[in-house]
Amino acid sequence: MPRTFDLGRRIELYSMDKYCENISVGLYQKVIDSIPHFLLHTYSAADAGPARIEFLNQALKTMVGLIDAPDFPGWLRFDCGQNHLRALKRVFLDLCKLENTANLVEKPLTAFDKKADCNLTVAPLSESVYGVKADNCDTKSERRVLALIRGYVKLCEVDVVEGSDNEFRFSCGHSHNAMVGLLMYRAQNVRAAMQEEELLASRGRLTAPSQQDS
Repeated sequence: MPRTFDLGRRIELYSMDKYCENISVGLYQKVIDSIPHFLLHTYSAADAGPARIEFLNQALKTMVGLIDAPDFPGWLRFDCGQNHLRALKRVFLDLCKLENTANLVEKPLTAFDKKADCNLTVAPLSESVYGVKADNCDTKSERRVLALIRGYVKLCEVDVVEGSDNEFRFSCGHSHNAMVGLLMYRAQNVRAAMQEEELLASRGRLTAPSQQDS
């Protein structure tokens, strides 16, 4: 008989975790006291399942910036109290590709960009605003700065700062350095990231609510 729990709405599923006996891991959301909360859960009875969930929970806290939800053991939330759903789903799928032995560290806000042939840096300017700059100052690097910002807009649903061509902001009014750093590679290659999302969706990664028993 299948086991079901009141986990809220499943927002993403990693269907075959090769680092844990091909179990499925679901990411669930429930709004508690008007704040989105998130839970990782597997219905698999695999012995390694609990350790895998513990590792992924720590990855979300260290590399994305989620925090433990007070009074709700096992649940996580963003410190700002918002959901940042598109970005969270993307990083969840990426973190599921890490082995349990992976070193969990916050990603830097500077990365080399092949097309610009220099480093690009995303610098916090205020509590929610980030500026993007390149080490080189030429037409090629300027294009890549704009492309990086467009990538963040698509992946994180951030807003371009009005009157600026190299700044974006989170509408929640809070900074999210860890998540910005983790998604920098994806934002640099946003077309590939979007194509991967479309491929995953075409494979039926999200199923009907009646079948959400990961």
